[in-house]
Amino acid sequence: MVAALLNVIVSRLLSGSGCQKLLDGDGITTADLSVRSMQGIFDSISVDARLVRKSIPAIGEACSIAKNLDEYQFLICSLIRSLPDSPSKLALQKYRVAITASFAKLVTSLKEIRQDDLVKWSRHARSLLEETSEAYVKAKSNAKLQVASHREAFEFFGVPEDRIDAALKAAYGIA
Repeated sequence: MVAALLNVIVSRLLSGSGCQKLLDGDGITTADLSVRSMQGIFDSISVDARLVRKSIPAIGEACSIAKNLDEYQFLICSLIRSLPDSPSKLALQKYRVAITASFAKLVTSLKEIRQDDLVKWSRHARSLLEETSEAYVKAKSNAKLQVASHREAFEFFGVPEDRIDAALKAAYGIA
C-alpha cells in the first residue's frame, strides 16, 4: 500500500499542469473545512468545523495546520517551476509528497471524526509543517537545504522519507 500511494502521489505531482490549493474552505475563515479531491489519492470532503469544534476541539488545531500546510504546498509548487533539477528541488518535492499524504490521512480522519485521531494527525502534521517551512525559507534564500528531519511524521503519513527520495530520484532519472 505504501508503494502504491507513494507512486500515485509522485506521478500526480510531477505530471500536474499547475499549482492549486488543496482546500476550498479552511474551517477558520470559513465554517467548513473542505478538502478538494485529488484523483487517485483522496476524495473531496467537507465538514462543518464550527459545529464539530463543539464536541471535538482538536478540529481547530487540525484546521489551522491544514491551512498552513496547504499554503506551503502551493508556495513550493510555484517555486519549484523556476528551479533547475537539483538536490534542492528534490528536497522541496519531498515535502509536497508528504503534505499530499498528510491530506490523504486527514481526509480519512474526517470521514469518522475522533478527537484522538485528529490530535495524532495534528502532532505529526505540525512537525511536517515546521520542517517544510524551514526548507522553503532556506530554498528561497538560496541557503543550503539542510533541515532536521522528523522521520516519524513521514512514517505516520505512510510515505517513509527514504522511499520518497528513491521514488523522486527514479522519476527525475537520477541514479
